[in-house]
Amino acid sequence: MKLKLKKGNKTIASSVEFLDTTLGRGIGIMFRSSGNVLLVAKNENTIETAIHTFFCRPLLVAWINSEHKVVAVKKTIPFWFYSSPKPAKYVFETTNLKTKLSPGDRVRFIAEKTNA
Repeated sequence: MKLKLKKGNKTIASSVEFLDTTLGRGIGIMFRSSGNVLLVAKNENTIETAIHTFFCRPLLVAWINSEHKVVAVKKTIPFWFYSSPKPAKYVFETTNLKTKLSPGDRVRFIAEKTNA
């Protein structure tokens, strides 16, 4: 499933891949040269939403809680571990380092229409 990430009426990211399986969350955006993914944890906390950036280029990562409020944002470097200082349910990873998200922002996930 592909999603749009919106803040108010503004689309922050299109073609966001929804990853809610253990394998999907483990791989995330790894090995991709560009793109956007949304990792979904089973529970809202800091452990399940911790990430690694092995085999990743620099990323912008936003941790989002179950109320769709951004709780942390970090620009990452490769080969490191990161976690949110506050519990999160979702982790948005993007290769677009110019994405405008800040702690406190409220976001929405909207399914993209397909031509099927």
